[in-house]
Amino acid sequence: MNISLKTTLSAVVIWLLCGCNEPGFPEHLDARRINQPDLQAVLISPKTHTGPMPTAIVLGGSEGGIRGAQRTAQILAENGVAALAVGYFGMSGLPTSLENIPLEYFNAAVKYIDDSPRLNRNQCQRIPVIGHSRGAELALVLGSHFDHYGPVIAISPSSHVWGAVGNVEQSAWTLNGQPLPFVPRHSNPDYTVDEFFGRDYFIRDLQHDDAKQAEIDISNINVQVLLFAGDNDLLWPADLMTEHLLTQAEQAKQSSRIFASIYSNAGHVIAPGAPSDMTEAKLNGNRTLILGGDTTANKAAQDDILKRTVEAIKSPVCYDSQANFDPNKLTQLSELLTTTNSSSVVLMRAGKVVFEFGDIHQKHTIHSIRKPMLNALYGIYVDRGIIHLDATLEELNIDDITPLTNVEKQATVRQLLQSRSGIYLPSAATSEGMLAGMPERGAFDPGERYVYNNWDFNVAGAIFEKLTGESIYDAFYHEVAQPLGMQDFKGEFITIDDNTDISKLTVDGFYQYEPEKSQYPAYHFRMSAYDMALFGQLYENYGVWNGEQILSREWIEQSTTSYSVTNTYMDFGYGLLWFVINPNDERPNRSFYHTGMGVHMLGVYPDSDLVFVHRVQTETEYEFDQQDLYKIIGQVFGALKESTR
Repeated sequence: MNISLKTTLSAVVIWLLCGCNEPGFPEHLDARRINQPDLQAVLISPKTHTGPMPTAIVLGGSEGGIRGAQRTAQILAENGVAALAVGYFGMSGLPTSLENIPLEYFNAAVKYIDDSPRLNRNQCQRIPVIGHSRGAELALVLGSHFDHYGPVIAISPSSHVWGAVGNVEQSAWTLNGQPLPFVPRHSNPDYTVDEFFGRDYFIRDLQHDDAKQAEIDISNINVQVLLFAGDNDLLWPADLMTEHLLTQAEQAKQSSRIFASIYSNAGHVIAPGAPSDMTEAKLNGNRTLILGGDTTANKAAQDDILKRTVEAIKSPVCYDSQANFDPNKLTQLSELLTTTNSSSVVLMRAGKVVFEFGDIHQKHTIHSIRKPMLNALYGIYVDRGIIHLDATLEELNIDDITPLTNVEKQATVRQLLQSRSGIYLPSAATSEGMLAGMPERGAFDPGERYVYNNWDFNVAGAIFEKLTGESIYDAFYHEVAQPLGMQDFKGEFITIDDNTDISKLTVDGFYQYEPEKSQYPAYHFRMSAYDMALFGQLYENYGVWNGEQILSREWIEQSTTSYSVTNTYMDFGYGLLWFVINPNDERPNRSFYHTGMGVHMLGVYPDSDLVFVHRVQTETEYEFDQQDLYKIIGQVFGALKESTR
């Protein structure tokens, strides 16, 4: 009787969640039913998208059929993602119940995407998979056993494999014909009560020693994992199981791959596209299934989950690129570097050094690459609401020894970071090249034209210190260097004068004043190639490090969007303190970089899962042909083996 009641309970809940009829689709979406012997699915995609689309697999839960997954797939399609909602039981040609489902079945969905010219794996050469409830359990299991999938996005997830629905003696999933170990049910749920809360029964079963055999091993998941749960989930303890997964990742030293969000007062039904007011379900016999949460909290969770899911699908972090370097060509790169007076080079992937040349822990001045370092600090304090980019210099009481005009005072902080202030005054650390390209004062209004100008950058540094009350170096040390585990940057700094021998410095930075030009100093950084590569990796990870969101994805996107054209032929631009390599027909995804004196370089190439750092010892007499830097970059990319599907 209990088994029958449990099966009926599941079926009724899903009927309530999904509705009685197959939903229609708006004109701007293309919905195609896939009815093949090896695959039952619906593909929903935007009609207006040209070229290959970001593509994801969506999995429903214990409802069976396809309508639950279809709701999430539709809202993903509304946001520019092709979503393949896959049915795996409860449909014609499929098992009738969630019992002994072969994990290999989902390979057909992977093959369908690979064979479709309009669909596309992401730049990590994987396919995102999204699941809710038992579908979240499935998504994590697939990610732990196959390398097709990534990122893995689990909504109201489980940390363990559970048994079949309606038959606690059988597993829900099989692999290679063998059932996966599952949590034995020691509890005895009473399905006859007027209000049924499932949460406590699951908690009791997880407390038994034999539950350990059924843990989902996320240490095998070598991609981004996004976990979303409500702390008022009363159907099962998704929040506690999320915390269990986080603990497991920390023990395996892989927490940097995991992002988790537990939403206050949200319940079980928080998948985007699901009804946010589903906090309970009325069943036959006036019984009620309690799902938890409230409408407001569920809706807020769904909105945030949708935003983060779309971001992860469109801009994934690659932790294990399937593209490798040709060792023979890397040897040729080493041979070239011995002829160029390069002091050090680092190629980094997933936070690991995959190629190094020279002393990668030697600190010396990074020159103009100091600007991305300031970008990180601005991003942190803008997100905290301490700095406002649209504040004007007049509002901030910024002036100089050459007084600013009323027009110049209307320049904003944002325009300083874009190097579009329209203020062309003398400044510290200004090179002959900068001076040669400087317009006449007053030639352009604020925001009207890009001019690479140290006055903008130096004043941006001074504004940061004024608004935060911290030195740039102290802030960088505790906000960036320490969380990233930089090995060489300690945050020590001085102010230099004309008698300072820079080549003998051991500090991490120094202020350079030229009081005859401006009251604002240049803020120079001295860093090692290794620490610079870690910094670049932070941006490639879209601001996440060891599970902590150090920089917001929104800030990185904003900073690496081109607002000015710097090279028409190469299609390069300038963002906020970063140069941008714009996407085009030849390169579908943008990259970004900064150089120093034309010989130092920090490049971040998300499409190749690569951070590149090149250094020259410029604190002493040096010779370096700038053309050699282009040759080095060419050999780096020449050494990359093309990844294959």
